[in-house]
Amino acid sequence: MRYLYTRYVAENLPFVPADELDRRYTGGRVLGRYAPNIRALGLAGGRMVGVPYSLSNIVTYYNADLFRQAGLDPDRPPATWEGWRRAAQQIKARTGKYGLYLILLDDNWALEALVRSNGGTLLRCEGGFYRTGVDGKEAVEALATWAGLVQEGLALGVPLQQGEQAFLAGEAAAFMTTIARRAGLQAQTQGRFELRGTRFPSFGAKRPALPAGGNVLAVFARDPKRQEAAWRFIQFLTSSEGFTLWTKGTGYVPLLPGLTQDPRYLKAFVEQNPIQKIAIEQLPFTVPWTSFPGKNGLAANQALFRAVQKALTGQATPEAALKEAAQEINRLIGGERCSG
Repeated sequence: MRYLYTRYVAENLPFVPADELDRRYTGGRVLGRYAPNIRALGLAGGRMVGVPYSLSNIVTYYNADLFRQAGLDPDRPPATWEGWRRAAQQIKARTGKYGLYLILLDDNWALEALVRSNGGTLLRCEGGFYRTGVDGKEAVEALATWAGLVQEGLALGVPLQQGEQAFLAGEAAAFMTTIARRAGLQAQTQGRFELRGTRFPSFGAKRPALPAGGNVLAVFARDPKRQEAAWRFIQFLTSSEGFTLWTKGTGYVPLLPGLTQDPRYLKAFVEQNPIQKIAIEQLPFTVPWTSFPGKNGLAANQALFRAVQKALTGQATPEAALKEAAQEINRLIGGERCSG
């Protein structure tokens, strides 16, 4: 089950809390292995919906050959959004290519990475009720950064399939997307250009905050024997051996500390795959992927995506688009209670 839907499950489906299963069968040892920010990915509404398992974060893949053609040093990729703006200007001027493509999907994953990394939020609690923060100053600035690059012709503002194809064809110098695409991109770019990777850009010196992509393992069985069997399977999947197999096979990030330094598990693999190491180094910046509450939560998510589309295509300014979206989202989730 995707992290994005943990709130929906907590509110609508008869799951068995993972911390209850952990206490019953393993004395709290399974969840106790996780860092607090990783454990929080399985929480929704104060309840432990499931065990965090597959985890991806957004990284920046780039075409080292195109960097060289533009007179840029591929050993020193930009680290900030301002740095990428300058690099994109140089790439455009010298090669005619786009500087970058940021993944665009209706799940708002990339938008949240931008907003949270700039200090903003998609959802907050005010007076005991949920309200959105997408019309806040930091959120507007974040979307304006993205839309500005697109409007200036420095970045592509198209759906994922078109953007990925442009990167593979050498028409865009960078592709900001999930680490889970690492193996596929390496295979597809082999013989075309040198593929490298770096961290997701920051806003100056601000600490990044990257929503976790991936899935949580939840148990829905009502029979105690089936619950125990499911928990045993979860123990295997989240063991050192299980995470090693999963990371090698998929590119998702291992959630147990120390596996990448242990020669029995992922040490050699990470040394041979430096792009994978980037996502692992970004684990401390992991935050839960926001889902809007209540029966209208999915509709609220779509309202935000429409605002992004309007801003990227120039149909509305980022401020106007997000203000309109905030009004609609607050109407959709306005009756949902919260604490804190």
